[in-house]
Amino acid sequence: MNLADFKPMPSVIRSMPAAGGSSNPTLEEVVARIAAEVAGPLTAALARVMALSDSGRIDKPGLLALRQEIDSARRVGLQGQQIARFASGEVHPQSERIDLAAVLREVLQDQACRSPASALGGRLKMAPAEVMGDASLVHATLRAAAEWSAAHARAGVDWLLEMRPWPVHARLTCRFAHVAADRVDEEASIAGADKAGAAAASQRLGALDSLDWLLLRYTAHIAGISLHRSDTASHSSLVLAFQRTINATLEGASAVDLSSTGGTEPSIAGSQVLVLAARREVRSQLREALQGQDLLVDYVSTTSAAAQYCEDGAPQMLLYEASFEGDALCALRRRLAKLVTGVVLIEILPSGLLCEMGDGAADSVTRLGADGLRQTLGSVMTLEMARRRSN
Repeated sequence: MNLADFKPMPSVIRSMPAAGGSSNPTLEEVVARIAAEVAGPLTAALARVMALSDSGRIDKPGLLALRQEIDSARRVGLQGQQIARFASGEVHPQSERIDLAAVLREVLQDQACRSPASALGGRLKMAPAEVMGDASLVHATLRAAAEWSAAHARAGVDWLLEMRPWPVHARLTCRFAHVAADRVDEEASIAGADKAGAAAASQRLGALDSLDWLLLRYTAHIAGISLHRSDTASHSSLVLAFQRTINATLEGASAVDLSSTGGTEPSIAGSQVLVLAARREVRSQLREALQGQDLLVDYVSTTSAAAQYCEDGAPQMLLYEASFEGDALCALRRRLAKLVTGVVLIEILPSGLLCEMGDGAADSVTRLGADGLRQTLGSVMTLEMARRRSN
């Protein structure tokens, strides 16, 4: 796929906060959309049944249309149940390592089998990308995105999976025309002609906010995936950003290594941990993330205090704020390397869900975004300690 195909255009923007994925739709939005989408097919089905009652007969096309109308209403009901489940708080995500390209390929292949027309004319370009997340929720999010885009596309849907350099994260973009190619100029002239034309164009754009879209917002929110959507008079673009992206190799690691807390996992119980953090907020986040771990944890707020601490007994793990990066921290790390073999070094970034593993070398550093500490810190510490013990 040519990246120039994704050139920005003047648009109406519908975007959700980056932190923690998309925002949840309101109850009013959900109820109104369910009512609107179930009323249409049921009204048409009722009219068809009444015609059947009057005539006493129905032909095959009419029977097929009746079935499609009932199926459409049933699908709305099922989507409503899914949204209700997400809204109830019953879903508890479990973090594991996911091959995002493989999941996307599976979703699109499944959609093509169920609806061959949806694959016509679309293009797909994928770069290798691995993320941390709940596998079923990531799959559900990609499927919701595929269903929403296919429902409104008037030609094929273009998909692009790429790695963004800073902050490092996987980004999935889908783009499609929601107006037929031969009507683009006509639609633009109507929209600019008068207030009625502008209202009609606005209504067409509003149709994109379907129940599929609300379900996508819910699944993305629970999965921790950020959404950004932009619409023009003829095209829509949707961007899904995966902040918890793995951009370094995890030798010997499996999904179980990063999600399981069972007895078969290497233990970090009793390990001595030093936290170098100047900000109270960061210390609080780390306390919450380490809660329940059988660790010996001490906190210092300056590199000089950390150096003094290490003279009395070197820790097995050093967690430090990224703001401390500099000559003093380098000296501290060199001193630690002389005092103890294989110290685990974890740098805490100010925000985000980044999970960038070190390369396994003795002086390598793992970097974690502060927003994802509760989900990843314990598992990452366990993995890093297992690496050090095996070296």
